[in-house]
Amino acid sequence: MRQLNNWRLKRSSPKVRALPYLAASLTVASLLAITWVLERAEYQRFQEQTRSDVLNQLSTVRARLEGALNQRLFLTRGLLAYVSTLNPDITQEEFERLSRVLVAQQQGIEFLALYKDKVVSHIYPFKGNEKAIGFNPMTIPEEREAFQRAIQTRTTVFAGPLKLVPKGNAGFISRTPIFRTPPGQAPQSGSNWGLVGIGFDRDTLFEEAGLLQNSGKLEYSIRGKDGLGAAGDVFFGDASIFQRDPILLEVTLPNGSWQLAAVPTEGWPTHAPISRWLWTGSTLLTLLAGVLVFLLVSAPTRLQAAVERATAALRKSEEALKQANEALEMRVEERTAQLAQANQEITTLNDRLKAENVRLSAELEVTRQLQQMILPKEEELRQIPGLDIAGFMEPATEVGGDYYDVLQYNGHVKIGIGDVTGHGLESGVLMLMVQTAVRTLLEGNETDAKHFLDILNRTIYHNVQRMNSDKTLTLTLLDYQPNKLRLSGQHEEVILMRNGGGIERIDTLDLGFPIGLEADITDFVAYTDVPLYRGDVVVLYTDGITEAEDIHNVQYGIERLCDVICSNCQGSAHEIRQTVLADLWQHIGEQKIYDDITLLILKQK
Repeated sequence: MRQLNNWRLKRSSPKVRALPYLAASLTVASLLAITWVLERAEYQRFQEQTRSDVLNQLSTVRARLEGALNQRLFLTRGLLAYVSTLNPDITQEEFERLSRVLVAQQQGIEFLALYKDKVVSHIYPFKGNEKAIGFNPMTIPEEREAFQRAIQTRTTVFAGPLKLVPKGNAGFISRTPIFRTPPGQAPQSGSNWGLVGIGFDRDTLFEEAGLLQNSGKLEYSIRGKDGLGAAGDVFFGDASIFQRDPILLEVTLPNGSWQLAAVPTEGWPTHAPISRWLWTGSTLLTLLAGVLVFLLVSAPTRLQAAVERATAALRKSEEALKQANEALEMRVEERTAQLAQANQEITTLNDRLKAENVRLSAELEVTRQLQQMILPKEEELRQIPGLDIAGFMEPATEVGGDYYDVLQYNGHVKIGIGDVTGHGLESGVLMLMVQTAVRTLLEGNETDAKHFLDILNRTIYHNVQRMNSDKTLTLTLLDYQPNKLRLSGQHEEVILMRNGGGIERIDTLDLGFPIGLEADITDFVAYTDVPLYRGDVVVLYTDGITEAEDIHNVQYGIERLCDVICSNCQGSAHEIRQTVLADLWQHIGEQKIYDDITLLILKQK
């Protein structure tokens, strides 16, 4: 019997000796498997976060690129309206003068051109481009197709990048058809006059968009030459970027699109940032667990029953780990499916909102910048003889609806102040239309006050009808001559502080009618002449000042405005403006500003 037991003991001893190694190995393998699953899940999350960050940066670049494009394309709108409505027989000298004003605040504009009857008839700058006059682009097959398409579709045709003459630099060309506006009919409803074209430098455009100032974190590439989108050639960046799983966005053009792509400079991540630490910690934990299990299982004083119980517990733990691993894998798969579905929903929603969001963002930015650009500069105001002038305008939102301007042309000084109903994008655009129309009529030597307001109203009215908008504005125009002002148009009262101490409030209610409300306001337009003497102060304002409320809902009021002017009329126009604004801000305090605020001070020298 003893021999039999010894034989059984010798037979079972190799299995007993192997058991600690087997238990430790199973423990190590199980923990490493769990670590691998966790590391894969973290890597997937980090990769999705990286792509989201690249998408956000690329969206910003696209918005700046479309904004820079729209700023330049918007310049041709004023020329189109002027030629179509006011002066189809524009001369080269008039064209150069208008073009010089339009491009004064823009960089990289290579030329502006008019193509009357499809032949280059006007160009700016004329110097260096003299040979372009009389050039017929219809003789070139590629140009002929673009011209015909623009006229037939009545839309803008955008081309490039291509080589610009005479500098030879790369750039873009946009051409928009011009149709005549018969008297009394809708704008551009007549026959084709020709086209207006603009050419601008490629590198200047890309510099403004931030594509040439890359911080090194992203690489960009653009394809879609001549607006062909994904089917067009690559004309910026490395073409291989489109083969490296890039983030893609569409850049909207007047007659097509570009495809903008970006990838990280260092490439897409191959592991999560915490992977190294996860594996390091897991390895140490796994080794410690394996050693502890080995010591536990191999203890010589353990009874066979304890070994069997430990083995059973180990198998149970292994099964639990396996089930946990399977459950974790199922949760990872479910989460992956959920993320894929959510990503698809976000992509679908982004596709629907992308065009509208980008359009609104670009339009707001362009309109805000244009508003700031067209405000009269301090050096312009100082050049007005006989008047000391100071102005101020602050919109209640990003884009305001208030308007003021001081223009001088050919010895004629035109001063204007107005208030478009509401504020925001529509009001801002209408304000820009009014400023352009006023400058155009002034440049066209229109000096009759009633005729001036009549033409201005008809222009704005037809544009408002086309926009299907209900916006109108009150507008007062002042023609300044030495020691005299001629007022026309309906707006707020004009405050006149005499040097001798008397104050006059001139009501403009009977001098005009809201602009853009009716097609013909001739019967409502009148004017009145006001003499000016040395030291007299004229104050123009919008209701954003008189109706400004404090925290108790008490309005600032015209009486308080008159009192402040009376107390400070001996100062300069700048000092009077600063005193009024300081008093206004003190009244408003912490109350929110609900309306645009505009103030214009004129003092007879």
